Amino acid sequence: MKKNKQIHMKQVYLIIVGCLLFIAQTFANNLVISGTPSFSSANQTLTFTMAWDNSWSINAGPSNWDGVWIFVKRQNCSGNNAWVHQKLSTTSADHLAKLASNSATSTDVQVDAVADGMGVFVRRIGTNVVGNVPSQIVTVKLTGTNPTITPANTDNFIIIGVEMVYVPQGQFYAGDGRSPNGNNFSAGTATQPVQITSAKQAAGIGSALNYTSSTAYGCPTPLPATFPLGFDGFYCMKYEATTGVFLEFINSLSYDQQASHLTEWGTSNLPNVSGAYFDRPNEYTHWTRVSTVGTYNTVSAVFINNYPWATQGYMSWRQTAAFLDWSGLRPMTEFEFEKACRGPLTTVANEYPWGSTVVTLNNVTCQDWTNPNSAYTIVDGPLFYCCWNGISQRPGAFAKSTTNRVQAGATYYGILDMAGNLFEQCVGGAGFDYSGFTTTNGDGVLTATGSANTVGWPTNGGTNSGTIIRGNWMNSNVLAYAQTSDRSFYAGTSWNAGRNKYSGTRGVRSFSY
Repeated sequence: MKKNKQIHMKQVYLIIVGCLLFIAQTFANNLVISGTPSFSSANQTLTFTMAWDNSWSINAGPSNWDGVWIFVKRQNCSGNNAWVHQKLSTTSADHLAKLASNSATSTDVQVDAVADGMGVFVRRIGTNVVGNVPSQIVTVKLTGTNPTITPANTDNFIIIGVEMVYVPQGQFYAGDGRSPNGNNFSAGTATQPVQITSAKQAAGIGSALNYTSSTAYGCPTPLPATFPLGFDGFYCMKYEATTGVFLEFINSLSYDQQASHLTEWGTSNLPNVSGAYFDRPNEYTHWTRVSTVGTYNTVSAVFINNYPWATQGYMSWRQTAAFLDWSGLRPMTEFEFEKACRGPLTTVANEYPWGSTVVTLNNVTCQDWTNPNSAYTIVDGPLFYCCWNGISQRPGAFAKSTTNRVQAGATYYGILDMAGNLFEQCVGGAGFDYSGFTTTNGDGVLTATGSANTVGWPTNGGTNSGTIIRGNWMNSNVLAYAQTSDRSFYAGTSWNAGRNKYSGTRGVRSFSY
């Protein structure tokens, strides 16, 4: 078939195209989905091999684990070649993980089904286990298909994996008590952080005055119990989306959907034009561009990127929401952002996601942006402001086997890069009614123009849009932006209204044990 795929760092896939299997080396946490995959039409199962490094399952401190979100796309060769989301069984016992070394039932991982069938979580198990996950043979059970294709035994499948971290249920503080203004969570005129408890989640936090000092700083409509405040458990992407996984997204779209995204740069930037670009070439980016031209209104283009391990920039809210819907994930709220960073710990004024007020801007050796294996010099704090060669840094670049949380730039739960490489796009802010946003995850189906269609999600980014950016981007020297509780952009910003180099994509998935 026409889509020759490439495996990329941390968000990894394999593709079955007839009898061809494309595999390549990955970097950093070395998530690899490989082996000799098999589709059993009789059993309606897919079997593949996977492994990844630097994994954990601990029952003290964060009391959490990491895992991989696995989802499947399917294509009927005899139809219009549309890729659709393949549902998986909602019963965990229908899926299986075995040790590749001896085919015994795995003692390293388990496979957790999800209620909507959009994928499965392959998660680390054990008590205080830290290290690499050896090769596992995973079998997932298929159930139903998207009605836009008629399934056949000769169909193509893409198996995609995204590394994630479980953030367990529990109370936490939103805001760090700096001041009762729009740059912080603090109820009414008080300067104390707002504690998010089970009762508060169950009842809904209500008026903006319950979490900010003025109605001008929050949602104009009371936030109900259905709005995710972060108390309940959820999975969060360990890193921002890479250019590699974004290639899977844009290469699975129809021609018209691709064109809708590309023409944001101008009507001449089309999928039937060689070199047409999703992001600006040679400007803080790696240039995701058309390699094999499409046929107008009919056949999709194939996009490439020379650095599939790097962070994908130029993600407006529209692109972020579409990617997350396609993946079966959802946007996070700004409450969940703070929970993922701080955990249940007591707040520290002006703290960064790594739990310290220390940050280093200079006197470091920057990574060679063409080489994902090159390393930063680790000093007394993580770095988000580095080389002027742009949004090219390897996700998790500061994390090594010898680094502590501060040096690695890790949150309480082990999530990386929440203060950069790029701004995190969240649901929240002021001036827009986002009270209808819920824990509903994406359904894998997009509109005819390639946009998300999940009810309750803000449609567009920008000022007073119901979206707020948190964290920072790597070439910014405004340190306050990177602080966990900073709400400088509470009113929204044009930086995620359209395609700007500042914003990336990180999603979550509602899931409670």
